[in-house]
Amino acid sequence: MRIPALFALAAAAVSLAGCDDFPKDPDGTLDRVRAERSFRVGLIAPHEGPGAEAGRAFLGRVAAATGAQPVIEAGSAEPLLKRLEEGELDLVIGAMHEKSPWATSVSLLPPLAQTVTPHGKIRLLPIARNGENAWITLLHGEAKAAGVPE
Repeated sequence: MRIPALFALAAAAVSLAGCDDFPKDPDGTLDRVRAERSFRVGLIAPHEGPGAEAGRAFLGRVAAATGAQPVIEAGSAEPLLKRLEEGELDLVIGAMHEKSPWATSVSLLPPLAQTVTPHGKIRLLPIARNGENAWITLLHGEAKAAGVPE
C-alpha cells in the first residue's frame, strides 16, 4: 500500500472515531434530562382541546424514551418561548400558526395535531431549542410516532 493511501486510511479512522456520540447537544440537554430524570416543559395555554390527548401521549413517549418525567408549567407563548431560547425550559408544546415568526428562532417538530382554519393551519407542536441536536432527534422521533399521520 502506498503512503498516501495509508495516510488517507489513518485520517478516515481518526475522523470516524470522533463520531461516536452524534448528534451532539452543545449544552447537554439529553444527558441532563437522563441524569436528572426530569425535563422541563412549557405548555402554551389553552392546553385542553382537540390536541390535548396527543400532547399527553407525546410526553408519555418522551418520558419512556428518556427515563425522565415531565415537569410541566402552563403560560402564554411569548414568555415560554423566550425561556426555551434561554435554556430555562427543555420543551414547549403549543398551538402555533404555520407562519409564526418563532419558526426561525426555535426548532419546530412534527405536529401532534392540527386544525385548518380560513387563515391557515394551526398546529399543536412540540418546540425545542435550536442546536440541541441529540435532544431534537429524540423529540422528532417521538413526535412522528405520536402525531399527525402523513
